Amino acid sequence: MRARTNSTAPLRIALDARYVREKPSGIGAYLEALVQRLPGLSREDHFLFWAHRLAPRPLSTAPNVSEVTVRPGPASPLVLFWPQRYASFSGIDVFHSPANIMPRGVPCASVATIHDVMSIERPALHLQGFERLVKSKYYQQAVWRSLRKATRLITVSQATADRICALEPAAAKRITVIRQGPDACFIPPQNRDVARKRAAQLTGTDSPYLLLVGANAPTKRHALALAAFAAAVPAPWRLVLLQRQKARGGLVRLAESLHIRERVVWLSEVARPDVVALIQAAEALLQPSIYEGFGLPMLEAMACGCPVVASDIPPFREVTGGAALLFPAEDVAKFGDALRELVRSPALRDSLRQHSLGRARDFSWDRCARETLEVYHDAAAAQA
Repeated sequence: MRARTNSTAPLRIALDARYVREKPSGIGAYLEALVQRLPGLSREDHFLFWAHRLAPRPLSTAPNVSEVTVRPGPASPLVLFWPQRYASFSGIDVFHSPANIMPRGVPCASVATIHDVMSIERPALHLQGFERLVKSKYYQQAVWRSLRKATRLITVSQATADRICALEPAAAKRITVIRQGPDACFIPPQNRDVARKRAAQLTGTDSPYLLLVGANAPTKRHALALAAFAAAVPAPWRLVLLQRQKARGGLVRLAESLHIRERVVWLSEVARPDVVALIQAAEALLQPSIYEGFGLPMLEAMACGCPVVASDIPPFREVTGGAALLFPAEDVAKFGDALRELVRSPALRDSLRQHSLGRARDFSWDRCARETLEVYHDAAAAQA
């Protein structure tokens, strides 16, 4: 990885913040953390935030911030191919593209955050069906453009940095690894019985449960979690899935075929305080993904003192740092063994809770924002 050199001159920095919505998650949570923190870190710099038309406004009330509404959504190819039609780059020193893909023809220093290179390495996991047929090449080309053209690259894990270097060795000198952090609301409960009571109200049961969160994408392998739960976890334990209703169809049918439908609880549109309570009360968070760039839900769970059971892939080893129960990603039987061990051993769950809290303290959105600002100044100096 490269050594850092910093420009100290005030900058005008444009940040594409179109993923920030009323209930941000994933890349939206990453951007919200930057939007909240960057202006206060450098009063001399000016920040121009590209905002989605449905975003809560203003994104920031800081005096060194201005905002522009960019109407196409963040996944639209229109801004990628014709960015200057939708937002002016006049006077901009640094542009930050936060979600893997860099627009064409950016006329200033550029920073791209690369969360993963799935679209290049595992396109069948990245997009499915007709969408894959139409968009796969477009995404691949856009990510390659970021890897080859961005003045500086930010990766969210060393694992992702390593994959980039394997694909594009010349990018190594432009990469900085900046890990994400848990929001301040993700904390261990003062009284776990209070969290359990709220979780029981939300789930309709006071049985112990395992938690699964996020979109039902192939890379997440939620179907595998249902199968392992059915094989290894006895009643009265429940599996709670926190995901949008449109993601449920195939999983509901699978739960029925596995004869566990009455033991699976689906929740959606849950307020942030209730999400925290569900994590605090859970006996473990499951993350059986086959491919990821980081693992923010795991980190949020660990910050709450919630044990984690996850697939043993490089980003998850990096994030959990020995504080989670990992199983070989390709071994379905071992996933069941891990769940069986966790359910049978309260002592193991207590140990994982304590180690998780310690590990989560190593991650911080404040540090992420500070190091990102350093990369902006470094990119500007390199472009000068």
